[in-house]
Amino acid sequence: MTVADLPLIEERARMHQPIVADLQPVMRAAVAMVVAPDGDDLAALLIERAQHPLDPWSGHMAFPGGRHDATDPSLERTAIRETLEEVGIDLMRHGRFVARLDELQAQARGRNLDMVISPFLFFLDRARETTPDHTEVADTLWVPLRVFRDARHQGTTHFSRDGFGMDFPAFLYEGKTIWGLTYRILSGFLELVRGVGERDAAAAGPD
Repeated sequence: MTVADLPLIEERARMHQPIVADLQPVMRAAVAMVVAPDGDDLAALLIERAQHPLDPWSGHMAFPGGRHDATDPSLERTAIRETLEEVGIDLMRHGRFVARLDELQAQARGRNLDMVISPFLFFLDRARETTPDHTEVADTLWVPLRVFRDARHQGTTHFSRDGFGMDFPAFLYEGKTIWGLTYRILSGFLELVRGVGERDAAAAGPD
């Protein structure tokens, strides 16, 4: 997918009727899938969560985001606030809200949690430099969207903790493993934009 595909991606996203989780959770959170031009390509911003012993997703690759605060006027604004706090990118100034994506129930150690995650798709004017809050974010990475369609970057990862162990599908890129909730959000997005840019990618051939 390239910059030329942005109008069709937006059209698909706006026409989509997002799945709403069928439960009333104790906690709600929101994440921002931020897509931006990077040269002629499109890239998505991912973070590597900082290491915290009490965080079940410690060290995972993720989208910027966090728990909904009572002072947030909406879940969309939660995603905007958390993106600014975590990586220093102001989506109110430089970004544009596109659409809400499918909600997902959070999981940890193979079990569903009483938390619903609401992803929101934003377009950013360009792939901007980040200023991570290192208490929450260990690293940031702009990943070209074509990576998620490339079989060379698809694999599995084994997760084991507290007696629980399982293999999960994953995207593998520049030493980072993208799996779990973020993999599920990306897979839903790829299904939403199925076919967009694929003819151009086939004509271009392998990297």
